[in-house]
Amino acid sequence: MRLSWLLSLPAVLSLASAVAIEKRDADFLSVRTKMHKDMSGRRGDPKDKYFRKSRKLFHPHYDGRFADHQLGYRERKQALSNLIQTYLATMSDIGVETWLMHGTLLGWWWNRKILPWDSDSDVQVSEPSIQYLASYYNMSVFHYKTPRIPEGRDYMLEINPHYANREQTDKLNVIDARWVDTTSGLFIDITTARYNLTHPSGEGMLSCKDGHEYRDTYIFPLRDTFFEGTPAKIPFAYKEVLEAEYKKKALTLLDYEGHHFDEDKLEWVPVNKKYIADAKKKAEEKKKEKLAEDKKAEEQKALGAPEKQNQQPNSNQAESTKLDGPQVVKKPTNAGAPKN
Repeated sequence: MRLSWLLSLPAVLSLASAVAIEKRDADFLSVRTKMHKDMSGRRGDPKDKYFRKSRKLFHPHYDGRFADHQLGYRERKQALSNLIQTYLATMSDIGVETWLMHGTLLGWWWNRKILPWDSDSDVQVSEPSIQYLASYYNMSVFHYKTPRIPEGRDYMLEINPHYANREQTDKLNVIDARWVDTTSGLFIDITTARYNLTHPSGEGMLSCKDGHEYRDTYIFPLRDTFFEGTPAKIPFAYKEVLEAEYKKKALTLLDYEGHHFDEDKLEWVPVNKKYIADAKKKAEEKKKEKLAEDKKAEEQKALGAPEKQNQQPNSNQAESTKLDGPQVVKKPTNAGAPKN
């Protein structure tokens, strides 16, 4: 079910109607809401680079044209959640297919939420989609007022004018578009997965300008799911895609970046080093206990002792053990694993 409450007021464009389909090339100053000192770090960047990183004294995951300071831990988490919710809802409303990727997809793997140490999000679109967005929605500002954003907030879709360049040699413009929170300066990076017709691996290879490549059967058909409580889409072979990018350990490691994953609460909890050490010690003790139990069972079996019958779970227990969300039902048959 779509989050109908996400827009207590319809999404509207500050400059033009969201329904009107017409090509526009708005100047940035016409949509800028804050006129403080530009902290985007344009000095020193190559002139052909479109999306600039904030100056070293600030932060690379904030758009310095809209912000001059970092948000606190809790405030950032809330702002990022609102950011992805509004993006996914808007793309669904205007008919653009998009899917979660990279660290955002890894957050989905763990608990369908943004990783708490992240300060940005990553999504992908197809080549026809980025062309459509560039033609009709570049520099559009969508206003959201919801129970979680009672004061209202503007989000801007900005397309990199170099999006039409399909070549991976364009290292300065690997990000094709951004969805920007004009209040906090946080943003979502949007990259395009394009079919590479001259790829050495043959047909069906998708390439992004940031260097990532995938066999199309790893991405399509997309799976429907939820992320941050909002309908979303993910790659078909999401597990294989994540393992190729982050290795298998990233899908099982319970302690990372000062956080411990609470498997009962399904939450990443910020902890100190002592807590992590204690958690590891408890895990090791449980492992040793399990090994001792297995060894004792083997000894009893060797002596001819009757084995304990495994209890069959009732229907409610069986249902509760099912994993939440879509599962891989088959592996892609095409050769060629996705590359980093």
